Amino acid sequence: MRTLGLVLAVSVPAMAAAQQAPSTPATAAPAAQAAEPDEAAESEDIVVTGSRKLPGSVIGDIPPDQSLGQAEIRSYGVSSISDLLSELSPQTTSGRGSGGAPVVLLNGRRISSFSEIRDIPTEAIQRVEILPEEVALKYGYRADQKVVNFVLRRRFRAVTAEAVDTVPTEGGTNAPNTKLDLLTIARDRRVNLHVEYSAASALTEAERDIDATTPTAQSPRGADNAIVDQRPFRSLQGATSTFTANSVYARNIFGNIGATINGRLESTDSRSLNGLPSATLTLADGSTMNRALNDDGFLPLAQRVSSIAAHLGTTLNGDIGTWRWNVTGNYDRSDTQTFTDTGVDATAFQARLTAGDPTASPFNRLTASDIGAAPGNRAYASQSTGGLDAVANGNLFNLPAGAISTTLKLGAETADFSSRSYSSSLLQDGQTQVGQTERRGAVSRDTLSGQVNVDVPLTSRSKDVLPFLGTLSANFNLAQDHLSDFGTLTTLGYGANWSPIEGVRVIASVTDTDEAPTAQQLGNPSITTPNVRVFDYVRGTTATVTTISGGNAGLVADNNHVKKVGVTLKPWSARDLSITANYVESRVDNPIAAFPAATAAIESAFPDRFVRDGAGTLVQVDRRPINFARSDRSELRWGINFSAPLKSKIQRELEAYRAGTGPNPFEGMQPPAASAVPTARAAMVRVAAPVLAQAAAETVVRVAAVVAAAAVAGAASAVVAGRPAGASSSRSITPGISPIACSSRTAVRASTC
Repeated sequence: MRTLGLVLAVSVPAMAAAQQAPSTPATAAPAAQAAEPDEAAESEDIVVTGSRKLPGSVIGDIPPDQSLGQAEIRSYGVSSISDLLSELSPQTTSGRGSGGAPVVLLNGRRISSFSEIRDIPTEAIQRVEILPEEVALKYGYRADQKVVNFVLRRRFRAVTAEAVDTVPTEGGTNAPNTKLDLLTIARDRRVNLHVEYSAASALTEAERDIDATTPTAQSPRGADNAIVDQRPFRSLQGATSTFTANSVYARNIFGNIGATINGRLESTDSRSLNGLPSATLTLADGSTMNRALNDDGFLPLAQRVSSIAAHLGTTLNGDIGTWRWNVTGNYDRSDTQTFTDTGVDATAFQARLTAGDPTASPFNRLTASDIGAAPGNRAYASQSTGGLDAVANGNLFNLPAGAISTTLKLGAETADFSSRSYSSSLLQDGQTQVGQTERRGAVSRDTLSGQVNVDVPLTSRSKDVLPFLGTLSANFNLAQDHLSDFGTLTTLGYGANWSPIEGVRVIASVTDTDEAPTAQQLGNPSITTPNVRVFDYVRGTTATVTTISGGNAGLVADNNHVKKVGVTLKPWSARDLSITANYVESRVDNPIAAFPAATAAIESAFPDRFVRDGAGTLVQVDRRPINFARSDRSELRWGINFSAPLKSKIQRELEAYRAGTGPNPFEGMQPPAASAVPTARAAMVRVAAPVLAQAAAETVVRVAAVVAAAAVAGAASAVVAGRPAGASSSRSITPGISPIACSSRTAVRASTC
């Protein structure tokens, strides 16, 4: 006999917590306290005050701007840490520096790279903490990225298979994705294996009703002398496929030293279309014809990119007295190949036309024997990077307001980047081949880095040191990077952390940073791509041009000066409500940037990046990165974060029962007989969709159909009641929620958007 259960859960944290509920209400403690009233009455009052951080919290005195518990994490309806971090981007984006990805910690400690934890399912997360940029200094990073700390459950086991297909409402393309994850967490031991395949089909201009080019005398024509529609042969989105394998193994060695090793391999292929090839031919009467080669045997011009990347990372964490230390090592290798079709070589066919060959006519069906392919453009790039960082954090000595803490970091990195490209040179007509040009580039960079961060407590309410000023601490930090090809770059910063009253915190900081261009920005291979459609802002038309992309060896370092003031208010300690506001003022000298959109103002400022023919038609754009003279930016970001659980009646009754203030709501219920079916199997289909989104308060409706043997169903019923009966709680399955310390099962997640 099998039991079929259909569970609709709007909020389920209480069900999860019920696995650890006591079998009897907690009424013994009050009775014990009242056992000897006379002695209690005669004794003096003893008041103990103190505070303690939760396990896995970050070091330092700066609390999180926002903390997410299990219920809030489930409300986002995502399946991995990588997806969750994408959903949290509005809260984790920094207004300082480049505003890139945040610093990521695991259980309050550094990791070798995000690859270590990106594939961990969200069900394994105990909580998430989002902290301001100043916390990054305490871990040896610069204060231009926010910090996100993921704290995992101490025990967790799951086998998850996921299949997703994304289809736009207008059709034309789809993007299937499949994943297989195996994860085991047993205190300090963690094993994770992730395999993923994703793809996306091509999307052409014809599939999005892009207007056809206005016909002109030079529009490409076919054998019937009719203008050829190029839209089915131009990609708006190229076809891509990616295979990824990632593995992580972590455990304690030599006592309390945590060690992690991580390996990752990723292979990516893409193909985009740039229209049909065409040949400009001079006819016998002296007129010219732009012949589109839509004949059998000719394929659209394409650009194919293949890359393979490998990563190996390792981490060591430990404690020596009050000092916490960390050593991380990384090695990365990537190889990329780019092949670009440039068109056809019509020299031989034009010679036949000029000689009056009666068999050579552009109005006949042509084959590859009439007009051959021109040499394509090829580009190859290889990069290898190895690095080692050592970080130590601890207290130097004590002041009346607290201990002076410092973070010391030493690092070394070596990077080699090499590229070569072979490109066909074209005349300004964009058709005539004049040979191939070979370009080679190589950038080698060795970096030695050091950083010192010092936090000095000045006043303290808890230690009664100038308590009328609240709690105030100052911060000083200095970092230097010596680059073999750029010299020494310096970062200098200082700031203050002030909490005048409970629930109010003000953080102010000033940072001055030198930043060198990356090896890719300097040495990427030069890639020439023909038949690219761009909008010509000068003439107000769409032009078909040849673009040049790659690195720019003439880039110089930039200097970034940033001032920041941030305020966090938490008016009610009993409610998860916080109000944040951050003002950032930034000035960058010689900023490095990708080449912007080709507007009239940009063309006027960089005339050497644009080429026009005699008629003024745009035919070439150089898109390699550049240095601007200066950029100024000021930003005010503010937000309100509020989270509240939506509890059903049964959840409130369960909470009251666990607290000892109410009866067991399942008293008298009996689970099905465990002997009904000798085996136990479980399968679950989960559909997750966000149904409430107001500010930061969200919830998810999950519909789960569970088919289980009677023994498993009995364990599930016992878990809900808080009294394991006839089955081990470590083998239990809670219907409607993700696996928590349960036996392996398969989950197919289907999401719609």
